[in-house]
Amino acid sequence: MERKIILASSSPRRIEMMRAHGYNPLIQPADIEETLPPGIGMRDAVMFLALKKALAVEETAEKGSVIIAADTIVYKDEILGKPKDRADACAMLRKLRNTSHFVATGAAVIIAGEYRRHVLCDVTEVFCSDFSDEELHAYLDTDEPYDKAGAYAIQGKFSRYIDHYDGAYDTVVGFPWAPVETLLRTLLAEN
Repeated sequence: MERKIILASSSPRRIEMMRAHGYNPLIQPADIEETLPPGIGMRDAVMFLALKKALAVEETAEKGSVIIAADTIVYKDEILGKPKDRADACAMLRKLRNTSHFVATGAAVIIAGEYRRHVLCDVTEVFCSDFSDEELHAYLDTDEPYDKAGAYAIQGKFSRYIDHYDGAYDTVVGFPWAPVETLLRTLLAEN
């Protein structure tokens, strides 16, 4: 049986990554409330939200379809999600300036209508260089910070302020490809 693959995300980066690796998934973003239980840690938070997204898409998916969902957060003393506004983005980026933080991405790979559900988390430590308030405000004048966890994209304009990272680049982009593909290949081979 040829299984349909559904990506429960409209993220251009996740779509591009899947296509670059030879997959052409159906795109069906999950419409969920991204609230977290109080006191949840960064690893559990991204796995919780990734699974929540996959299960939401499963409700309308064809039985036997493979559903892949992901969620990414930035962690520096607390979970930093997508900024609410410019002031929030500014506060987040000041917190990241000239220090390190963690980026956690959770992924869920499930089979619709079956009890096979796999959830994983990958974490990368990212080290930011220093930048001036003038550089910060010039960056905040772009569209980039406002739909990204932690108010930046490692592959975007902010990359000039990334000194180095310890872990997987794909995790920071928002899709830890190697472990996701391993799960995906395993599930597809189990036909």
